[in-house]
Amino acid sequence: MSVAEAAKPALPSSTIRSYAMIGIVLYAFGLVLNEIGNGLAQLWLVPYADTISALGFVIALYTASLAGLGTRLTVLIGLIYGIGFFYVSEPDATYVASGLKISSYNTTHFVGLGLIGFTMILLIALAFYLTRAKSGHRTLPKQDPGSTS
Repeated sequence: MSVAEAAKPALPSSTIRSYAMIGIVLYAFGLVLNEIGNGLAQLWLVPYADTISALGFVIALYTASLAGLGTRLTVLIGLIYGIGFFYVSEPDATYVASGLKISSYNTTHFVGLGLIGFTMILLIALAFYLTRAKSGHRTLPKQDPGSTS
């Protein structure tokens, strides 16, 4: 990293929190569109809904990384999201062949949605936690009674 990149001012926490809210709203909108597409047999809608949900996840991940999320936690969250995406998107025959089938198709689908939802909530919570306002007042350090300063 160059000196010019290190000297760039950080984004204000309100901007980062706004990005986080945009990510969660896009994810929720994509999830609702996906359920509408699957429930009403409007299958042309499902790829668009999945794209909007994935965009919401990417924005939430970007927001958390802007807030200072570490690489190890980012990788862990990506793995959990990937497992959830596997359970949501793959057909039932793939679960059976891989030995990772949990129960019925609906149960595995809901487990996948739960894992993806968990990662989204975790990313947004981390972004908000890492951009929280620091306490303005601090207690003074205790001073040794025998010191002169």
